Amino acid sequence: MRSLFFMTASAVAIALIDPAAAQDAPADATATATPAASEQAEDVSSTLGDIVVTARRREERLQDVPLSVTAFSPEKLADARIVNRTDLANFTPSLISITGGYPGEFAFFALRGQGPAFGSVPGVVNYFAEVPALVGIDGRVGTFYDLANVQVLAGPQGTLFGKNATGGNILFEPARPTNRQEGYVQLEYGNLRDVRAEFAVNLPIVDDRVLLRVAGEIGRRDGYTKDVGPFFRGKDYDNLGYQSIRASLTLRPVDGVELYTVARYHHSDNNGPGTVLQQLDPALGAPAAPAALFLPGFGSALSNQQSYGPRRVAYDIDEFARTDYWQVVNHATVSLGDALTLKNIASYSELTYRYGYDYDATPLSISGQTSATGAPTQAPTYFTEELQLQGRLWQDAVNFSVGGYYDRSGLRRDQGLFVIQFPLTAVVGPVPAIVNNRARSHAVFGQATIDLGKAGLLPGLSVTGGLRHTWDETSNYTQIFVLPATSGTGKFDYTSYNASVDYAFADGVHAYVTARDAFKAGGVNGPVPTDSPFRTFPPEKLEDVEIGLKSQLRIAGVPTRFNVAAYRGIYTNIQRTTQEAIGGTILNVTRTAARGRIQGVEVTAAVEPVRGLALNGSYSYTDAKYTQVTDASAGAILQGAAFPYTPKHKVTLGANYRQDLGAAGTLALSTNWAYQSRFSTAQNNLARVPYLPSYDTLAVRAGLQGIGGSNLDFTLFMANATDNTFATGLQDLYNVGGGTVTYTYGEPRTYGAQLRFHW
Repeated sequence: MRSLFFMTASAVAIALIDPAAAQDAPADATATATPAASEQAEDVSSTLGDIVVTARRREERLQDVPLSVTAFSPEKLADARIVNRTDLANFTPSLISITGGYPGEFAFFALRGQGPAFGSVPGVVNYFAEVPALVGIDGRVGTFYDLANVQVLAGPQGTLFGKNATGGNILFEPARPTNRQEGYVQLEYGNLRDVRAEFAVNLPIVDDRVLLRVAGEIGRRDGYTKDVGPFFRGKDYDNLGYQSIRASLTLRPVDGVELYTVARYHHSDNNGPGTVLQQLDPALGAPAAPAALFLPGFGSALSNQQSYGPRRVAYDIDEFARTDYWQVVNHATVSLGDALTLKNIASYSELTYRYGYDYDATPLSISGQTSATGAPTQAPTYFTEELQLQGRLWQDAVNFSVGGYYDRSGLRRDQGLFVIQFPLTAVVGPVPAIVNNRARSHAVFGQATIDLGKAGLLPGLSVTGGLRHTWDETSNYTQIFVLPATSGTGKFDYTSYNASVDYAFADGVHAYVTARDAFKAGGVNGPVPTDSPFRTFPPEKLEDVEIGLKSQLRIAGVPTRFNVAAYRGIYTNIQRTTQEAIGGTILNVTRTAARGRIQGVEVTAAVEPVRGLALNGSYSYTDAKYTQVTDASAGAILQGAAFPYTPKHKVTLGANYRQDLGAAGTLALSTNWAYQSRFSTAQNNLARVPYLPSYDTLAVRAGLQGIGGSNLDFTLFMANATDNTFATGLQDLYNVGGGTVTYTYGEPRTYGAQLRFHW
């Protein structure tokens, strides 16, 4: 891995030594190098395209941000056929989507090895309209409509955004109301009887004072996994049924005051995922209650599934997944002069989520859960409040942001489910459970960037520093069947920092070094006595150093963009679940188990060899391992275990071509390919199948825009064009009582046509 850092350092050094040479400028052209480079940067921007991002809570060009950021414009989302979490992960360096063990809508992101945490916030936090959405729905099918962009910020995020995130943030930015009367309607039809409709209408009700935008999407599609019986013969899984709507209103009652409000509602109702049995323990339940004796057909269940293949299944639980979600976000912005802005961001959301899921993926009553009756699986509420003061000082030499943040997650009602688990439920039937979690967090933060060039000191050099202190409180309550209820509360506080140096060698070329840390909240083990050291577990911490180079220039007259980032992170207080003897009883507890190291390199590049043809690609390499275990019980479950959520290699390649055909319109072609090496989702060495296999996928599009000089576009699309069969999720219960391993498979080849009218 050292060689990767040396290579990156060498690339930075090369740019440092001779940035002008990289632009084919003569060595003695010092007086004109800067204007020439500026013109080239502008020209490159106009040909390769550029995206304005908010990675530092203010609008900046993507290439100017000294952070590893992958940004997707609406056009890029469409070209790569990105319509769900897995699609987004496929085309983003170091990002993966984790499914398996639950319906696909309930998937998580992991970035640079930071994924879901036990009893705490995730390692990667989604944001919608600058609001963290821990109970949100962003990334699901039906949420990618009418977006301004999607931004993936890699690495610890703690001093500027609402929540601490050890892996990074994913920002979903909706299109805001504008002062133009505009909109679009898009219709889609494809195989599997895929029918979708999307629209947006923008209305300036009062010129530049009252602006309204309404957008929405509805979709229906048959499933690609069929039940062959005996209980639900003919039922299809992995189908789609959703509708989503969003209304945005901007009010500017007086100069310097803006009130921006977004309200949205999302509903989905489908038949759940078509997970497929891969392995089945023949000794399940032995010796006390051998499944082979108590469950007729047990011996042939695995061979039957193998004969079905990956798109046919047989379940004994009536699977389904239903979601209702609504949210209101308000941004109140007050200008306090030319250099100061006061901004308040408040939000409230509610989610109701019910699902039934057959864990074992067989027609046998081995394991599963359902909330078809009784309490919903999830019913959280989420309130956030953030107040920030942004400003500029000393003729814009200093940009700063200070503020405070508060959130509270509660419950509208009890959360629960009925659990099926052999052999207990073979005797007593499905077991009811109530699982309630509440949390609150508040923080103060500040960050400032000083441009030493604008300050008249060192041209091209900027330094950034930030601090944040966070106070977290979390509680849980669990009631399973007739067992005594367990509950507990944990409180934690911690300080995060960020320090970076950014140096521009020439317009369009700069390098940076960043050191920072972030935390994932700790938690509480409810069943553990209050005087036990395992009653609570502390926050996880990731501290990393990242160096990077960003360049956008011409090489031999060819517009080129090249970005590289290398990082090394030290991961401490890693939370894992072990069995501990507490008060004479063996209990499963989440506790600090290990220390680890995660390092890697991310490269993105784009080039336009001829006018109208843009080639792009990315590569990420991740190297992660445990470096130390806390004690013998932690070592027992981690010895030889793979580090989760870290595919070593990810590659994307893309090409886009546009050609003006005169009166006929504009021809638009694109192809995007993604590869991901194998990776583990296992938290310990008990996994029967430690790795998900590698896979690749290809998306292609061909369209004619502005047909005959009109506002009509027609596009043909195909996703997974090579029809590869690959697993995107894994649930491994083989060695932990369930006796099964199941895969969640990605979509087969899908294709269709879109008709879009815009004005």
